[in-house]
Amino acid sequence: MLEINEDQFKRFQTLIYKHCGIRLDDRKQLLLRTRLQRRLRQISMDDVEKYLGIVTRPDGTDELQSLIDVVTTNETSFFRTQSHFDWFTKVFLPEVHSRRRSFLGNRELRIWSAACSNGAEAYSLSFCLHDHRALINGLKVKIIASDLCVAALDQAKTAKYPQRFVDTLAPSIRRQFFDEIVAAPGASSSAPREYQVRSEFRNQVEWVHHNLMHPLQRPLMDCVFLRNVLIYFDDVSKQTVLTNVVNQILPGGYLVVGPSEGIYGLDNPLTKINTFLYQKNPK
Repeated sequence: MLEINEDQFKRFQTLIYKHCGIRLDDRKQLLLRTRLQRRLRQISMDDVEKYLGIVTRPDGTDELQSLIDVVTTNETSFFRTQSHFDWFTKVFLPEVHSRRRSFLGNRELRIWSAACSNGAEAYSLSFCLHDHRALINGLKVKIIASDLCVAALDQAKTAKYPQRFVDTLAPSIRRQFFDEIVAAPGASSSAPREYQVRSEFRNQVEWVHHNLMHPLQRPLMDCVFLRNVLIYFDDVSKQTVLTNVVNQILPGGYLVVGPSEGIYGLDNPLTKINTFLYQKNPK
């Protein structure tokens, strides 16, 4: 196992926090060692001190991004926390339909999947919009999906997922939204199958490499999904992230957070609807 001394760990903590606001507490030292070892093997290096020198110098931004990629957690699934998607289809989209003139005017409906990981959340939203397209008939819809991790975004763009990712979905959903990737000639019959989101749904999403510690340079959103990410920030970073995200929401728009991600005590112009849902106060 790769050895990291206490001073080196503290320097990695400071570097990661300064770059993206994520606080690696002292209990994450083993996690950092394990993932850093994987990265050093990839670049044929075994000197932690030398690596620290690379990622901290001004021209080391590419390798710093690779470090961020290996230490960030990208755990997600299609339709994760079904109740959030039930709200989206049974409450939000009908509201858009009933108030479309005052709610939208002549502009597009904009939805942001923030910290989208491998894209499963953004594609789930796309599937919901397709299944309830009668509610948004005639509206132009834009889904923005962003993440800090370049590797996760690369997978999201290809929209290819191993069988275990789609096994939780009903067969009808797999047939409607996915194509099974045909194995190459000569491939083992026991190799896991792979599925790809169909092109019409891939084309509905705009992918953006984005650090939540900075504002998103896009038009304001009607709804933002920011789930299962705030838990990785301390109160200072969380306030910065929340301010950046809420500033990106139109008055009257919605913020969906993870089931265990309370934003109590943080300064924000939001009204709590329920445990996972907040609405930005009208001006």
